[in-house]
Parts: sequence; C-alpha cells; structure tokens
Amino acid sequence: EPIGPAGKRRRSEPVAPMGEPSPDGRLAAGAGAAEKSARPSLDDPKRPAGTDRPAQPDDLQLISGVGPKTEATLHSLGIYTFAQVASWTPEQRNWVDGYLNFRGRIDRENWTGQAAALAKGGVDEYVRVFGRKPV
Repeated sequence: EPIGPAGKRRRSEPVAPMGEPSPDGRLAAGAGAAEKSARPSLDDPKRPAGTDRPAQPDDLQLISGVGPKTEATLHSLGIYTFAQVASWTPEQRNWVDGYLNFRGRIDRENWTGQAAALAKGGVDEYVRVFGRKPV
C-alpha cells in the first residue's frame, strides 16, 4: 500500500507531476492550478481600456492593496488614474482581478470605491469617506 501510517506517503513512493494522476489514480496536489492561474487574454473585451501615460499619473499606491509591483502592472495595462479604476464595471474588475491573480481581492478591498474618493477629492475626500488616511 502506498500510504504509510497516519496517512503519510512513504518516502520511496514517487510523486506524480502536478496535474497528472498519482499511482492511486487521484490527481496530484495542485492539479488544475495552471488553469486557475492562467491570465485572461489581453484581447478580452472585458479588459478595461487603457490610455497613454499622462504627464502626471495618479499615485495608485494610495489605493489600499496596490503596491509598487501592482502599480507597475496596472501601468503596463494603461491604467494610470483613479478615475480609470473608479469606472471599472464588475466585468472589468473581474478581468483585472484574474490578470493579477488576486482571487477577489479587488472587490474585497473596494478599489473602485477608494479610487472614486481619491479621484473626487484626493486624500481629504478619502479620509472623509473612509475615516482614515490611505495606507
């Protein structure tokens, strides 16, 4: 039997590559991970429209959950302003969430609401709406 005491795999048993059946016929751990993490197509009509880089792009890192790497990725998609993020439809949010592999984080962290406040009145409006400064 390939499973030893306490349900642990014996060290001598080969482990199937991810996504391939193990000796007992089950899929190896992580099966389907490649499909789940596949980025949506850049040609997808649900992708938010990008723009040329403005002379003074907004500091997207003022949106809670956006760090330097995420901001750079958004810029690579032509997303530079709070107004762009604030205007995302649910389909566009889902597309960006999938592209970033964030598993719902954009909605959980309310990026569009944060961006709307920042677009309307900067940090002062953000504080008025959310009761704290952006982090």
